Amino acid sequence: MPTLAPRRAVLLTTAALLGCGAGAGPQETFPEPVILQIEFGASSQQIATTLESRGVIDSKWAFLWERAWNRDARLLAGEYAFERPVAAAEAFRMISEGRVRLYSVTVPEGLNRFQAAEAVARSGMVDREEFLALTADPTPVKDFLPKAETLEGVLFPNTYSLSRTSTAQDLVEAMISQFRTTLADAWRRRTAEMEHWDALVLASMIEKEAVDRTEAGLVSSVFHNRIRRGMLMQCDPTIIYGLVLEGRYRGRIYRSDLADPHPYNTYVHGGLPPGPIASPGRDALRAAFSPDKSDFLYFVAKPGFRVGHVFSKTLAAHSRGVRAWRRYERTLR
Repeated sequence: MPTLAPRRAVLLTTAALLGCGAGAGPQETFPEPVILQIEFGASSQQIATTLESRGVIDSKWAFLWERAWNRDARLLAGEYAFERPVAAAEAFRMISEGRVRLYSVTVPEGLNRFQAAEAVARSGMVDREEFLALTADPTPVKDFLPKAETLEGVLFPNTYSLSRTSTAQDLVEAMISQFRTTLADAWRRRTAEMEHWDALVLASMIEKEAVDRTEAGLVSSVFHNRIRRGMLMQCDPTIIYGLVLEGRYRGRIYRSDLADPHPYNTYVHGGLPPGPIASPGRDALRAAFSPDKSDFLYFVAKPGFRVGHVFSKTLAAHSRGVRAWRRYERTLR
């Protein structure tokens, strides 16, 4: 039977005396997770002492033993959560692999960048003003969206996992990366030819209008049909966005707003608005590139508590739908 080299035998004997055996350590859980913040530049001795003092490991010497056998490993700064006491080897692996505590930050579909800034700020992970400053600069997307003037529309809605050391820049980069992937996927599935920019603008309008996601393709078909016929888009959310940009939105659309000549008023100006009005999700992006086939030219919200729209091919039919909605709206006042 082969024998260990004398020096290694001595080291293994020492390890056993230090309590660094093969066992997994105690399995009882803490009443609450033990949260440890390891600062940049903390020494192995400091980390080991902290782990022992908080009851995460039995012996700091066992942890230092792991360090002695893994001299090339880096112990990474960050916030770590321990649900239970662990063996020193497990604690060492966790910290050397950077398995830091993660926090979920959710950005829903259909938010503009100002609303997204509020959402991420509420998480306590990202500063609102820093997020707004970063998203005002279109440089990161100029390579594939040269018309972009900000990052409006490309902050992909999703749930992101951030550590305590994550920055607003990290989040913005992750959102853009996810948008690139989703846009490319929607483009590969396309049934209609559209430039990426126009599809993004249209997708943002679809996202705001199609509260019922199953209607995204139909809503898209209405806008595509109107574009082909040279009709005005007449999309209420574009009016709201233009007023928000100018700080003039009053909480609802008034008759005077329909005639307001700001650039995003699609009741006044033909074609698509100058830019996206919100961040579309996957369904809206796919619908922009692949609209349903229909002859519909109009839609209006269904009256009552029903979700979705009434779609019409003629102005007369649409007008009946509008009257039904207004009758219902009056009952709410």
